[in-house]
Amino acid sequence: MESIYHDRREHTNLWLYAMGKGVSILGSSVYVFAIGLYVLVLTGSALNYATTIMLSVIPMVLISPIAGVLADRLPKKTVVVSMDLANGILFLVLYGISTTKPLTLGVIYTSTVLLNVFTTFFGISMESAKPSLVSKGKLIKLNALGKLIDSSASIVGPMLGGIVFALVDIRSFILFNGVSFIFSAFTECFIDYAFNHDDRLEAADLTRRPINEVSILGGIKCDLIEGWETFKGSKRILELFLIFVSLNFVFGFSVNVPGPFMINTILKLPARSFGFINGLFPLGLVIGTLSVEKVMKLIDYKKLLTLMNALIAALAMCIGLPALTRHFMFPMMAYTFYYGVLYFLMGVAVAYVDVPLMTLLQTEISSAHLGRVLSIIMSLVKIVLPVALIASGFLLGILPIVLIPILGGLFPLVYSIFKLLSKQSPSI
Repeated sequence: MESIYHDRREHTNLWLYAMGKGVSILGSSVYVFAIGLYVLVLTGSALNYATTIMLSVIPMVLISPIAGVLADRLPKKTVVVSMDLANGILFLVLYGISTTKPLTLGVIYTSTVLLNVFTTFFGISMESAKPSLVSKGKLIKLNALGKLIDSSASIVGPMLGGIVFALVDIRSFILFNGVSFIFSAFTECFIDYAFNHDDRLEAADLTRRPINEVSILGGIKCDLIEGWETFKGSKRILELFLIFVSLNFVFGFSVNVPGPFMINTILKLPARSFGFINGLFPLGLVIGTLSVEKVMKLIDYKKLLTLMNALIAALAMCIGLPALTRHFMFPMMAYTFYYGVLYFLMGVAVAYVDVPLMTLLQTEISSAHLGRVLSIIMSLVKIVLPVALIASGFLLGILPIVLIPILGGLFPLVYSIFKLLSKQSPSI
């Protein structure tokens, strides 16, 4: 009887987690896309549109370390519920403003920043709470479920955002989003954030920390330093972090810039082909997320990471190869199929990296430091991507395009092959 009750609580946690995260991620994704189009039409300025999108990224980089500190210091339930509630209130206030006068750029920019600040606090706290929500054996399923929600939002978010912008009054959507966030906060109140017994004891120790004026002013800095020391002091965590960095660099340097340039400028494929190709990457993410749990039962997590790192590097290096064949007059459909397969396989491989990688991080890092270390990793990884994009764009004007994807993927591929051929399990 006790076992049945235990399983029901765990099952309830899984579904309440999915509901809360789904509303938060999808609502934010749809709003950012729709409000970006709204700004573009309102001002006719691509710069203003780009600024709106940029404001959805910068807060994550700047706020993540502080969010990690609070995720470790405060009860996870308090942060998760209050952040969704804050987003709900934000949208209701925004709706109230929109009923009296048109939304101005200042209001839109401010709401975009606040939305992403609240969402960053929510995301870090929810990620660091995962080991407490389910038993260790179900952690893979929970991470796969989270990745599925992220992948689905990346597909559905822009689609719904376009529909909202074209067919629905933006004010009605703002009101709906506000109510949805508040409902999500209500459901998250019923998650058992201390389901895992060991983490419950550790969480109890954390909640006994004095959070007074001195600890707020001086303790945040000490906590950040402690998180940094934990991060850099563990060889295993650093190696997992390097896989994250490698993945983001390869995509930024070898895929995100050379890919669209090849497809649109060099090969001149029609817009529908470009849309089809880009749609296959998130589809691959979804397929990979749905199957990763079964794959992880068949192969060691660490070996899977090495194999997928090699596969992603090899696929990325193939991005520029059609530049060598464009004089042979291959049909447009052949190139569409070629890039569609590449992007789909990369999507599957990314899912096969993200889920085991996050699972290893959550089991390697203690609950007392998990929020801070995850926030440091996410902030540093987010910095790598724009650097890779800028470097790739710069080199496109200097080197043949076929070389750039190869340069970006060469080191991760060689390193992964060396690990596999050495017949030594990666130290991670």
